[in-house]
Amino acid sequence: MRPRHVLLSFLAALAFARPAFAKDPIIVIEANGARTGYSKDGIIQFAKDYETNPRDVTLEVLGHPFHFDVLAGAGANVTSFRFVSPELGIDQTFNGANTAAIQDQLEEYLKTSDFLKRFMRLINSGAGAQLSGGPTGTIGAMVRAGFQDTMFSTIRTAEQKSTTPEGRDPQLSGGFAQFSTDGYNGKVLSVTPGFTLDFGEHRDRKLKVSLPLSQINFEGLKTYRAGLGFQYLHPFYLGDNWTLTVGPGLSYAGTFSVDLPVGTGLLGGAASTSLNKDWKKAFTTAAVYYGRFANLGGIDTDMLANIYGWGWQGGYRMGQRWVTTTHVVGIHERAAGFEINTYHTLSQSLSYKIANKFDLTFSISKLFGLPKQKYLDFGLGSAWFF
Repeated sequence: MRPRHVLLSFLAALAFARPAFAKDPIIVIEANGARTGYSKDGIIQFAKDYETNPRDVTLEVLGHPFHFDVLAGAGANVTSFRFVSPELGIDQTFNGANTAAIQDQLEEYLKTSDFLKRFMRLINSGAGAQLSGGPTGTIGAMVRAGFQDTMFSTIRTAEQKSTTPEGRDPQLSGGFAQFSTDGYNGKVLSVTPGFTLDFGEHRDRKLKVSLPLSQINFEGLKTYRAGLGFQYLHPFYLGDNWTLTVGPGLSYAGTFSVDLPVGTGLLGGAASTSLNKDWKKAFTTAAVYYGRFANLGGIDTDMLANIYGWGWQGGYRMGQRWVTTTHVVGIHERAAGFEINTYHTLSQSLSYKIANKFDLTFSISKLFGLPKQKYLDFGLGSAWFF
């Protein structure tokens, strides 16, 4: 495929990446059935309104209902109040001298680890999942950084094959993704600074360090993620241009939000193995992955997940400085207490080497296999060699 045609395919995909009709993530349902939708700061707005006007009402957060019932009193003199979440198994009654006392008790309860743990796991079980269940979750993002972006990275150009690695490769990549879950739409903005150290007699062993940062905007509700990843790649040469590479890795990511009570960390350890065959212009790679992630820091969600991955990549060198690749990756997530998910991403990339010192890579990837989710990602990456 000629470079011009690859770029045209990227532009065509951008033209069709239009979000579907959105839904309000937070809805207040009055006793008479009237509904009011909120997006950003919706929970805060509801809390301020409810302080001045306590009443029987249902608050829906991403489709999950929470019932607020006044049992005795009215206005500033509510003396008995009930808070119910059928999905969380919560049925709490609060009694006090007045509305202010009742509200203080409710606020203290909503800050407890017991409620926050259950709430985060509930949110992660459906629309708005930020930890597992798809490529926008923290686990999915860390697996992508340690598997897709590492074991299936663009192979060296024809020009690079004739030179020895310089030893220090700073990198910077960024991406924009659109996704939808159960009719809710979102966007992800990400940037990943990092570097690779090339060492060994032939500088063919690599230590990759990355710092993935992202903002997820889910119908106006913003969540932020920051991580740190390490990956070591050690090649074994099998002859006839076959190379086996093993890649143990370690990563940590924190996920937090000011619009939802979300704040937790995940630690993951992983191992990847790839087998590559390289011809003069063409190359192909097959790889497998296993990772295990657990909660560490922040709200204890009891998250424990085993992740299995597999994939294939094919590429072609066009001239001395152009490389195009296609790869497909499958991910199987088994997070304790959540639905088992298996999904695939199909990606296309195009790289160009500038003056033998600078790599520029364009990429696009699409999700398959999750019936209630859609995901389309556009990436731009670069690397310097010195």
